[in-house]
Amino acid sequence: MLDLKALRVFLTVADLASMTAAAKRLRLSQSAVSQAIRQLEESIGAVLIDRERRPLALTAAGAALRQRGAALVAEAETLYKAVREQAGGEAQMLRIGMVDSFAATIGPSLIKSLLSSAVHLHVASGLSPGLGDALKARRLDMIVTTDSPEGTATLERHRLLAERYVLLLPRALANAHPAATIEELTARAPLVRFNIDSHIGLTIERYLGDIGVVPPHRLEIDTADSLVAMVAAGIGWALITPLCLLQSRADPQAVTVQPLPKSGPGRELILLSRRGEYGDLPETIAATATGIFIREWRPQLARFAGWLVDAVAVAC
Repeated sequence: MLDLKALRVFLTVADLASMTAAAKRLRLSQSAVSQAIRQLEESIGAVLIDRERRPLALTAAGAALRQRGAALVAEAETLYKAVREQAGGEAQMLRIGMVDSFAATIGPSLIKSLLSSAVHLHVASGLSPGLGDALKARRLDMIVTTDSPEGTATLERHRLLAERYVLLLPRALANAHPAATIEELTARAPLVRFNIDSHIGLTIERYLGDIGVVPPHRLEIDTADSLVAMVAAGIGWALITPLCLLQSRADPQAVTVQPLPKSGPGRELILLSRRGEYGDLPETIAATATGIFIREWRPQLARFAGWLVDAVAVAC
């Protein structure tokens, strides 16, 4: 019989083509990874990895095991979770990832709710591409993301929110030029950009390119908190989503929010999980998350502008 732990180690090495990288991802020593692979080879009676090649390459036997072994591990994990859940609602473990804007707003109340039905929660936050990779690699069970990873046919999808991008201006600039176009804003003050490596940063760059506006690259920011602080300080203007604005805990007296033209970009927040592995839990989590937004966060948008409430659509 195959050792499932050793099989998981082998699959990680096969995915990364490196024992060093696999050891880092699994939080094991390199010797422990090497030993697990050798034990697996001895139990099967075949060499699985060609250690002479760089990067590491699978033998024919290794390729066959990788193809069938991933399904075996997935089935074992599904069986484990099903048995634990039948043992009682408090016997669950859930690993969930969230984009930063969701984690900082809806996240705390959602996690508080989930703690009533799970003994252990692992929560990760970050950029959408990294969360998608972690879901596909089974390091996370569910993710709240704005960018679906490739190969979503095996994933269950629940739409949470859809929001439109808006203009964010410092009070002084808004008062001096209350109806300035994006072209005029570009001539008068720097654009405070989101990091181009993020989904939101890339979306904004594409939008500006589509309307033929190319502001000079002078300031690029990693987080919504810092970006809004720069705008509030009068350094420049920005494009932002309502949820990112809420994430930053912005002072409505320091900034002004204005709508973009109807052709402006938008984004969706969706909950993704592996199809059929978690029963009704993904749907329950999605409904809980949207309820939290409606109760706790939608009223706060009106502090900036009444019309901003309609810039976020909640899934039914």
